[in-house]
Amino acid sequence: MRTPLLQDDAYLAKLRAVGLTWPPSTEEALIGEAHLICYDLTWGWQPQTIADDIHDHLNKRGVTLLDVGTMVDAAHKTYCPGNVCDAPTLCT
Repeated sequence: MRTPLLQDDAYLAKLRAVGLTWPPSTEEALIGEAHLICYDLTWGWQPQTIADDIHDHLNKRGVTLLDVGTMVDAAHKTYCPGNVCDAPTLCT
């Protein structure tokens, strides 16, 4: 099921607000990653573990761990605020 566009727009706006950029036509992949973050939180993954896992794949593209932490936090706040996220530095 596709999330409402307002949620997607809010998520992407949070990423842009901290200076993150991405290639054209990759927004759908970023939104999909956000949903995977929520899924991982549901299954009890720690936010730092999620961020480290994503960073392993995106580091070679110049995405920093801080950037990935922003993605984890924004995904949590936008798509799954009820999921447990007990890492104050990643999910506030």
